[in-house]
Amino acid sequence: MSTTVNAEVASTEFVSDDSYGQMVGYLENILMRHLERLRNYDLDGAMLLAEEANDLALKIGEAKVLERPEFTEDKNRILSLYNEIGLIIASERDEVAGKLKSIRKGIKTLGAYSGH
Repeated sequence: MSTTVNAEVASTEFVSDDSYGQMVGYLENILMRHLERLRNYDLDGAMLLAEEANDLALKIGEAKVLERPEFTEDKNRILSLYNEIGLIIASERDEVAGKLKSIRKGIKTLGAYSGH
């Protein structure tokens, strides 16, 4: 039998509520910055923040922090931010699809003229 302790499990077992509160607050901050980057079409910056948010959200989720009653308001704000991020991404996807359609139409038109 191994006496090695899983460091990740050990680290989450001894995290205080204050530390969890800081983690949740930092996640909310990252998500707000992520939204701002998306609104400004800074996709590279948004992707970096998305990766950072994902790592932190996994840690918070593994510890079931947002299931605790004292984090109900935080959970609602975070869910709202994720919903808003999803809406912006969907909107941008539609916008990009429309632009691609216009570009394809332009390419077809140019091809028709160059073939004559």
